[in-house]
Amino acid sequence: MKYIFLTLIIVASGCKMDSDKKVDRNKFTYKTGDDTELFFKNIRQSEYDFEENKAAKFNLFRYEDRVTTQETPVLNLAIVINYMKDEAYLLVEPNDILDNEEVISVTVKDSDLTFELSAFNHQSMLEFASQIYEQLLLDKNFVVMVNGEQTPVLNTLDEREAFRITMSDYYRLVRVY
Repeated sequence: MKYIFLTLIIVASGCKMDSDKKVDRNKFTYKTGDDTELFFKNIRQSEYDFEENKAAKFNLFRYEDRVTTQETPVLNLAIVINYMKDEAYLLVEPNDILDNEEVISVTVKDSDLTFELSAFNHQSMLEFASQIYEQLLLDKNFVVMVNGEQTPVLNTLDEREAFRITMSDYYRLVRVY
């Protein structure tokens, strides 16, 4: 009985979503470890939809409770695990409303902070998502430019939690915190 209780405590503390931890963007890395991959696979992966791309030798994970509406702008994230290189990347997946935007421009409401994604490579997507994540943890609200007009984005609890949880899982996977 004592071992069952100890196991439950370890699992519960491992599932904490790290919403209070600071991310050091100077520590960005794409390398995963056996321990972080095992943790993701055994504890966190069940929260994600799984897609395998055997030709490219990577697995794609999308948070299962993400918002998939096409009625308002949505910024979803996916975790890409390149199992041949032991690396993981973050993929920003805007919905169809944002597809025609050459630059995704997100502004923190009531501030001068604007984050732009114009190059869709893994470095730019990670930096962009990390900047938004930092403001999300400060409970800030956001707007995104759509056809030259500011439109709310990440404004529902479901959108915010899907973004936050995916970022937290990604950071744990690549040992940023």
